[in-house]
Amino acid sequence: SWAVVRDWEGELEEERKKVEVENRKLPLCERNIEKNGDEEKNMRERKKEVEGEIQSIAKNQEGEETKLRELKQEFTAKNEIAKASRKAVNILKRNQETIEKEKTALSEEIERLRATGTAEYEEKHRVRVEQIRKTEEMVAALGAQSETSSNHLNHLQANSRETEVRVMQLKADKQRERGKAMKTQQELEALKKGGKNKLAAFGTWMPKVVTEINKNKKFRSPPIGPLGAHINVKEGTSENIARAIEGELGGLMHSFLVSCSQDQKELFNLFSKLGLPQKPSIFTCPFTESRHDIQAKRVDTDMFPVLIDYVDIEDSNVFNRVVDSGSLERILFIPTTGEAESVLSKPELIPTNTLHATVANSYQYYPAPNYRSYYKEDRSRGLLKANIEELVEQYKQQLAQEELQEREVEKLIKQANEEKMNHLKQIDAEERKLKQVRDKIRVKNTEIVNLKNEEENEAPPDISAFEDDLDRLKEELDVVVTNLEEENAKFTSATEVAEAAKDAFNEANECDNARREGVEPLSEELEQLENGIKKAKRDKEYYMTKRDEYKDKIKKLEKEVEEKEERLGELVEKAKYWSEERIQSRKKVDSLKREVVKMEESLKQQEETQEPRELVTQKFDSLSQLYERARAQVMYMDETITFLVSMLGQRKLGFKIIRNTTSKNINRNFTTQLNVRQYIGKLEFDHHAHTLTIIVNPDSKAAAAALDLKRDIRSLSGGEKSYSSVSLILALWNAMTPPFRVLDEFDVFMDAVNRRISLDNIINYASDDRKFQFIFLTPLNTDNIGISNDLKIIKLYKKAG
Repeated sequence: SWAVVRDWEGELEEERKKVEVENRKLPLCERNIEKNGDEEKNMRERKKEVEGEIQSIAKNQEGEETKLRELKQEFTAKNEIAKASRKAVNILKRNQETIEKEKTALSEEIERLRATGTAEYEEKHRVRVEQIRKTEEMVAALGAQSETSSNHLNHLQANSRETEVRVMQLKADKQRERGKAMKTQQELEALKKGGKNKLAAFGTWMPKVVTEINKNKKFRSPPIGPLGAHINVKEGTSENIARAIEGELGGLMHSFLVSCSQDQKELFNLFSKLGLPQKPSIFTCPFTESRHDIQAKRVDTDMFPVLIDYVDIEDSNVFNRVVDSGSLERILFIPTTGEAESVLSKPELIPTNTLHATVANSYQYYPAPNYRSYYKEDRSRGLLKANIEELVEQYKQQLAQEELQEREVEKLIKQANEEKMNHLKQIDAEERKLKQVRDKIRVKNTEIVNLKNEEENEAPPDISAFEDDLDRLKEELDVVVTNLEEENAKFTSATEVAEAAKDAFNEANECDNARREGVEPLSEELEQLENGIKKAKRDKEYYMTKRDEYKDKIKKLEKEVEEKEERLGELVEKAKYWSEERIQSRKKVDSLKREVVKMEESLKQQEETQEPRELVTQKFDSLSQLYERARAQVMYMDETITFLVSMLGQRKLGFKIIRNTTSKNINRNFTTQLNVRQYIGKLEFDHHAHTLTIIVNPDSKAAAAALDLKRDIRSLSGGEKSYSSVSLILALWNAMTPPFRVLDEFDVFMDAVNRRISLDNIINYASDDRKFQFIFLTPLNTDNIGISNDLKIIKLYKKAG
């Protein structure tokens, strides 16, 4: 211990010496700081004096500089005048040289022509005229050939375009026939799976629906349906009339009847529970045994069949519903369009109580005074057949017919493609031929131009004209010589004036330079003073920085001395603990430590059977540190997961809010569009199942009549479906905001009322929002649409031939 005290006292003495050395550096820094400060102050005072002298000289020089600028401007103006005069003299000299050369050449040409004649020119002229005539005749012949080939090529191209259009139409027809065949195949398979149950004709799910209805004991009165299963056609009814009846009934064939609103709710819940792809319509009315008396409303005619006369309905409730919703007693069947036009267009020939007529299962004709007709696609499926076997056989025949039509269309497509390839080959050959003819015309035209240029360049010489030109050149030369003498006199005068202005400017400039030379020594002295001030300021800051560094170092060393003195006191106390008297030893501390280590090793040999305390402490400290690090990492990860879960929840909530808001906006826009037509409807978004259900009821009195608002969309007419589709597209556009908005053939299946309202609605919608481009395509007549600055109608006509 006393050896450690001895070594520590030596180190303490070294630190005290370092403090003394640093303290001796401080006075030197203070002297340098004071010296540089005085130098900076003196130089700043001298700088102010020099700046004052320079400003005084500059003030006196301002007037002289103004005069110098005026002299310079005067010299520049005079010099420009002299330059312009010199330029004019040079131009006149060049003109004189040019005219003299032309005069010499013209004189020589006149002498040459007087010595020779024009016989050679006449011979060349005759040959060139003959060549031009023959070449022009060849160009005319080639032009006629080119026009013939061009016309032929135009006809071929027109035929090719027509063939291309026909191919595209045939492909569309094939796709349409393929779709019909696939649909018929699916319906046929569904009928076969249903066995002999006629209910399968109304949908593969219909037998299960009827079975569940029969099992349900909650109905006050068993529902009746589907209504088509209770409707039959009388024996001997023609196929066309049966299909017309089914077409007029439409969605009513799949609908159900209930006697009260409670049964309606129960049946609707049953449909929902079964998860039907399309819920049938439900009509609510008290059941009765009495039939409607239709004699007063029936069409009074023997000219054409009335559809109600060909149906056989045993159930009075079904009959009443057919009368209320189908109005078959007011609908005629007319075989041909000619008969329909001749009868229904004349008020005096129209049978009483006629609502409209079904014509050839493809058109609906409405009587005068509102005489009009609409195309109606025949979608009847033969559901009114007497038995399932006949229905299956009809589907097989229909499928075979549709497949045959598809094969016929394929043959037509093949023939059209062959015709198209033939047209393309002919077009290619004709284009090559036309190109060759045009190249020949271009070559011959070039020959004609060259011959005409030679003719113009080699015209017969006219000696009198050359002599006139020679006289004119002599006169021009005299004028140029006179002008040159005048310009030389002007140039000499302008040069003398410019030289005088230049001398005045140079004299003033020399005076100004002399004054500037007097300022230069002051400027150099000012620059030296500024550099000296910067250097003195820099040196002063340097020594101030060093002084602070020395003070910090002294404080640090003094602190170390205090710490070592305290440590020395502790070592002395520790040494006194072992020995009150100071033990002098020449051994070094390391040597003493080695001896202590040897003694400790001897003690350890005695404790071999026991685990050392230090090892246990070391392991404990190591494991504690590992545990603390792991616990800190777990806490950090837990906080991160909590933050991420919270953030994910907020994003999901925001997404749901945006999705619900968008759905509500689309639904509101959809109902707004339907209200224009006084329809009732809405959109049901099922975000969990990712489905969208469209509900539309064109009957504006459905709410008052307590009817089912969720009417099957398949029961709507073509015009109603088209109007609903347009309303849905307009509603989606507001949410999607596409820059280009296009509708193609949206009004094909609309009647006149729906089409007029749809067009007005679409035009108003497009006019209100001018930020987007709207394009609407229709094959129908557009004469009744008003044209404005915002609306433009482009009509395309099929080319004749």
